[in-house]
Amino acid sequence: MMLRRLLLAGMLAVAAWTAPAQETRPTDGEVQAELQPAVALAHRVERMKRAWKSGDDVQVQVAAQEVELLRRRYGTLDLTPFVEAAALWARELGQEGQADLGLKVLHDVENRWAPRHPTLLGTRIILHRSTGLKGYLLSLPDIWELTRIRLSHAEHRWLWIAQHAAWSRMMAAVLLWGTALAWSLRYRKVLRYLWEEPLTKRGLGSFATALIGAFLLTLPVILGLDFSAAAFLAVVLLAPFLSPVEIRAATIVLLLQFIHPLVGLLDPLATQSPAASVEALQLQPQAKPLSASGLSRLPAGDQSFLRGWQLLSARDWRGSEALFDSLEATHPDRGQVLNNRGVARFQLGNLEGAEQDFNAAHRVLPQSPEVLINQSVIAFRRLDSSLGLAKQDEARRIAPEHVNALMAANQAGSDQRTFPLPLPDSPARLKALPSQGAPRPSLEAHLKTPAMLAGILLPLIALVAFHLRLRRSFSKAHPTQCMRCGDPFHTTDSPEPSTCSRCHHLFVLKDGLHGENRRRKVEDVGAFQAVQRRIHKVLLVILPGADLCFLGRTRSGVIELAALALALGVVVATGRTVRYPGELLPDPASTWLPVGLVLLGILYLRSWLKLLPRRS
Repeated sequence: MMLRRLLLAGMLAVAAWTAPAQETRPTDGEVQAELQPAVALAHRVERMKRAWKSGDDVQVQVAAQEVELLRRRYGTLDLTPFVEAAALWARELGQEGQADLGLKVLHDVENRWAPRHPTLLGTRIILHRSTGLKGYLLSLPDIWELTRIRLSHAEHRWLWIAQHAAWSRMMAAVLLWGTALAWSLRYRKVLRYLWEEPLTKRGLGSFATALIGAFLLTLPVILGLDFSAAAFLAVVLLAPFLSPVEIRAATIVLLLQFIHPLVGLLDPLATQSPAASVEALQLQPQAKPLSASGLSRLPAGDQSFLRGWQLLSARDWRGSEALFDSLEATHPDRGQVLNNRGVARFQLGNLEGAEQDFNAAHRVLPQSPEVLINQSVIAFRRLDSSLGLAKQDEARRIAPEHVNALMAANQAGSDQRTFPLPLPDSPARLKALPSQGAPRPSLEAHLKTPAMLAGILLPLIALVAFHLRLRRSFSKAHPTQCMRCGDPFHTTDSPEPSTCSRCHHLFVLKDGLHGENRRRKVEDVGAFQAVQRRIHKVLLVILPGADLCFLGRTRSGVIELAALALALGVVVATGRTVRYPGELLPDPASTWLPVGLVLLGILYLRSWLKLLPRRS
């Protein structure tokens, strides 16, 4: 809140310090000292605020006319500073509990000046959400439209995808951690047997062997690796003891870990600054004049063109006509020069000269909507409505949304407006612009970063080691764990692969055990099963799905754990707000956030209901 107020205060201070332009023809010094469009437009919000607070439609209309006059004065179509200042105030109103007034402000700004503007859409979503569950439902159309705009924007598309694909990283990691934990607890005794049996033969006690085992399992984390590395190690060690269904599930989980480097490839595409553009410097309202934008490296003809553009914005029609007249025979962008000279001549009342310039510009730039609209203005001025409508229809076929913006900025009747064309971008002109910050790293350089190398090599090594260890276990008798008592035994020591020979005789054949041994074995089985029940209840509470993997119901357990990992990924990884390149205000939190919270609630409630006693 404090940062926003300081931002508005800074805008007002600059607006108060800079001298406004005179309506008469300005001198060269007056053009440079003129109040800049970006600051002036943002300052107009202060008058609109008073009108909106009053609730008087007449005051709102008067204040809106002042904004329109200011826009026409500077010859600009882009109202980004005004829109962002209005959206910032609307968000403050929402925080103060005046969401209804904030929504009215957004409705007025959007209908008058900026239809489907992403900053307004994001602000409306935030205000709707502040009203409760109903607001989340009302915001769905705006969410859909904002998503469409982000995906259609070349500079914003990859940032949106990277933000909303981040849940897959979290999902893969949680799925790996959950299955590794469930299987480590399920086969915990045989896992300990791997190092305890050789260490015990060397004379080490139980405490020392337990300490060494804990050190081995946590060694990847101690070395500074990710927790996933410890999970990889546990899955590889457990390979010989897993059932065929668990082996297939483990292979799928290990393959899913390659999602991390795949999503990481989006990072260079998502972290980028707005592209440099000479055209944007002319069309978008700037807080400083073009002469201070570092364009001195442009050719002399381009600098003269930009000077003519400034004179048009300053309403110096005679000066701009003379300047563009001098560029007609020498400048490479002849269509833009002719059109802009026609704009100056039209404002001077020279309809014949303006018509000739617009017609000549149309022959050079037949697909330019601005030239076609300018021709339609001349046709309507000569009372040739059929030609004027035909020119407008032709322009709409070329660029319908752009033409709608032009027509919205135009005034009906005798006060119709003609539109200049900016100096277009070209590789040489973009190269002459000042540096736009650090260049985006190449894909090859990004692949060589430690994080990317670890993301590729760790799952690959774990997958190869898992299957090599699994293949070696087929050729020799390996220890396994009895599912009844938990004692490790070799697979060749019992006719039943999941039960040791003593439990087989005790519970299946029911013979061959002395009474004392039978009693002791029953106590061992009871103690082991009691621990199993406690572990199962803990997994039910904290990690739904892992409890089923712990019981050996691998297929249903992995599916439920994947749903939990998906919900956690949606909540944790896509809940942040993102400020897109070229914009001042961030978008609202991801639309998936409430969906993830609902899914998490359902999964945990479903799991906790299993703790309720059931009738036998």
